[in-house]
Amino acid sequence: MALILFLEYHCAFRQAAAYLLNREPDLEVVAQASSVAEGRERMAEGRVDSAIVDVPLPDGGACEFVKELREADPPVPVLVLTHLEGREEHGRYLASGASEVLSKEASYAEVLAAARRLGRRARKRARAGALRPRSTQESILSE
Repeated sequence: MALILFLEYHCAFRQAAAYLLNREPDLEVVAQASSVAEGRERMAEGRVDSAIVDVPLPDGGACEFVKELREADPPVPVLVLTHLEGREEHGRYLASGASEVLSKEASYAEVLAAARRLGRRARKRARAGALRPRSTQESILSE
């Protein structure tokens, strides 16, 4: 099951989308946030293995937050949703570490498929981490 952080500043949209995602047997929105600052707080609480991040956000810093998620241990795959168009804008988030970037004009089926891909990536990374030699895991925890 994908455990998702949903970061979107429009409360009604975020809650409605989270409701729909939670109806899927393999997806669960376990944390919601409306700003980068709140997103960092939710990440610190744990339980998240993937993220859906709307951009732009009112407090800015979405690119940096995406980068932080990608550099986390274990890395958190990120789907960026945006109304901003253009290859340059999408490329900026991909360069920051987003797994995928979708327009907010994408269908629910497209968002759902992307969320499932994030969950598969997170599970694959979790299994790979469980297979590391114990000494490697201990050294990562002590860094």
